[in-house]
Amino acid sequence: MPITGARFDAYRLPFVTPWRSKAGTWQFREGWLIQLTDDQGNSGYGDAAPLPEIGTETLRESAQRLNALLPTLIGWKTEQAFNLLTDAVATPASRFGLETALLDLQSKQRAIPLYRLLTDQEPKAVQINASIGSLEHKIIERASSAITAGYSTLKLKLGLYPIAQELSQLQHLCAQLPEHCTLRLDANRAWKTDEATQLISGLDVLPIESLEEPLKNSDPEMLRELQKLVPFDLALDESLSTFLLQHSLNELPVSRIIIKPTLLGGLLPSLELIQKAHRTGIRCVITSSLESSAGIWPLLHLAAAADAHTESVVHGLATANLFKSDLGRAPAISNGQVQLDDRPGSGFILSR
Repeated sequence: MPITGARFDAYRLPFVTPWRSKAGTWQFREGWLIQLTDDQGNSGYGDAAPLPEIGTETLRESAQRLNALLPTLIGWKTEQAFNLLTDAVATPASRFGLETALLDLQSKQRAIPLYRLLTDQEPKAVQINASIGSLEHKIIERASSAITAGYSTLKLKLGLYPIAQELSQLQHLCAQLPEHCTLRLDANRAWKTDEATQLISGLDVLPIESLEEPLKNSDPEMLRELQKLVPFDLALDESLSTFLLQHSLNELPVSRIIIKPTLLGGLLPSLELIQKAHRTGIRCVITSSLESSAGIWPLLHLAAAADAHTESVVHGLATANLFKSDLGRAPAISNGQVQLDDRPGSGFILSR
């Protein structure tokens, strides 16, 4: 079944509350919704959602890439069209959107769920963490709401306030958590070495599940020393791509890596990296880059495929509720997990 139509349309999704990180504050998320159709009426959807702050191309560069590539897909079968996808380094968000649209279309053509293109194993329920923002007003209430909804791993952004203040607030928050709950911390490369050492020294008695990107400069030797100081995983996220350009996975100074397929160029290169990491004993967590639901659905299929072959972990994919509106129905999360069914495709259905 050849591809007969290929288009992309702009979208802008407003956040419920402005999204804050060390890189800035956003009122809305912009991207391109890709739609591929075949001669049997099947449609495959993908989300190209650039985020230059984490290392992707810009929105304009993505549009230029899509304008150049989409017309060349017409007439090709999906199996052949994958060979046209390049530029995973230069335009990874565009490649992610195109690849997921092709995977969605191909799985619909074969009448199988998308994860069947990635694994022949029966998927487990995908475990998801809740994102509860940063240590600001009403953090206790947000944590309590997440726990009531069934989440046991709560992700918290750090690095926005002085070290002593954040450590004190962390200790206060942890005192309110039930025994089964842990915190996943993300510093977004906020701290100098002495600051990171100061904060980490106060975390060893707290229910911390992991800490992402503690250092501004991501010095491998210092990260290795910091990892030795704590019983939980340190993780590379934004700095992973740069690290892998200069080092092998065997040289990784921490115990975990964060897999952002929008930054890596798609599900297939991400799955390849996950399999390599598993062979070296490195844990992998798949997270969103604040994609629309058109991007979140295929990420869940990647997580299900990865968990079928590696140690199951809690992934960072509960971000659809950050938007006031979306392009389609978001995945249903129950008690901190998503169970994919056997419907063909990714599960994304465009709202009309």
